[in-house]
Formats: sequence, C-alpha cells, structure tokens
Amino acid sequence: MATEEDQSEALYQPTCLNVHGARWTNFGYALIGASTVIMACQSLHLGPAWIWKKADDTTTVLFTVELLVRIFEKGYLFFVEDDKNWNFFDALVVAISLFSMVITQQAAASANGQAPNGAAMQKMKVLRTLRLLRLLRLFRVFKGVEEVNRFVELLLNSVRTVFLSLIVVLAGATLLLTVVIACGATAKAWLRDHSLPKLPEIH
Repeated sequence: MATEEDQSEALYQPTCLNVHGARWTNFGYALIGASTVIMACQSLHLGPAWIWKKADDTTTVLFTVELLVRIFEKGYLFFVEDDKNWNFFDALVVAISLFSMVITQQAAASANGQAPNGAAMQKMKVLRTLRLLRLLRLFRVFKGVEEVNRFVELLLNSVRTVFLSLIVVLAGATLLLTVVIACGATAKAWLRDHSLPKLPEIH
C-alpha cells in the first residue's frame, strides 16, 4: 500500500525545477551550512563586520527565494503533503530571518554614529534573540530523525496555539473598544439634545 509520502510524490509534477530532487535538497543544505558559518563568524567577530552582514543578508534572500520556489512548484501540496509541518517550519524560520534583517537595518539607521539609547538597546536584545531562533533551521538537516520531527510538530503546535490565542485576545479587545466607542458616541449624541437632571438643593 502506498504511503502518504509516495502519494504526494506521485501528485507532484515539476513545473520549472524539481524541488524533490537531490540537487535542490543539497542546495538547501548548503544554504543552511553557509548561514551557520556566517553566524558563527559574526558571533566571533572574525574579519570586517560588514562582509558578514552582506553575506547574512544574501543567505536570507536565498532562503526566501528557495521557500517561494517550493511554494510555487508544489502549490496546494505545500500545505497538505506529508512534510507540511517542515514546510511551515521553514516558513517560520524564513519569517524570523526577514524580521531579523529588518531589525538590524533599523538599529543601524537609528544608531548612525550616536551612543545607543534605550530603544536601540532593546532592538539589539530582540536581534540577539532572533539570531538564536534562526539556528532552528539546523533541525532541517536532521528531519529524518523521529525525535526531531516530534520536536518540530510540538513547536508548530505551540506557535499555532499562541497565534490563535493572540487572535482571540485581539478580537475581544477590538470588540470591547468598539462597544466603548459606540457607547461614548451615543452618550454625546444624547447630551446634545438633552441635559442631565440637576441635583436637588440641600437646605
């Protein structure tokens, strides 16, 4: 009997590139290796910092292109195939990498030769956390290990739970704010045509 992976392989038909092929897989692994080396060199402050910054941005762009090509090639299979958890995991890490790149550029622009202030220090703390999270892409190398697969599934379920909780909280806050604004507008409209009763005089 065919497994789900075999069925997804049968459904997938390459359009421009075979993203299930060994060459594409090795390209992804090479990107992961290069990105890890670049991050290590940045942490150890080896050589000019701007070189590693450019190289880091380049790998981030290549990871983004690699993900977009897979989404284009696979179509709906990207979201329903047996490796869908890994696909979502890769999308999460790419989003973290892009956000990290934006934060880095903003921190560099805000510093502009000035002494770091509280906002700049906060951005640097966020940046360090994001850089650590980007190391999660190393798990992709070990995706054949069952324990790693379970960890990724647990991580994605946690992210999904947090995301849904935020949506519920934001929806509740929006509803409450809408009710408050509506009540305030109604009260103002009523006061334009009416006046509040005067308090009785105390003799």
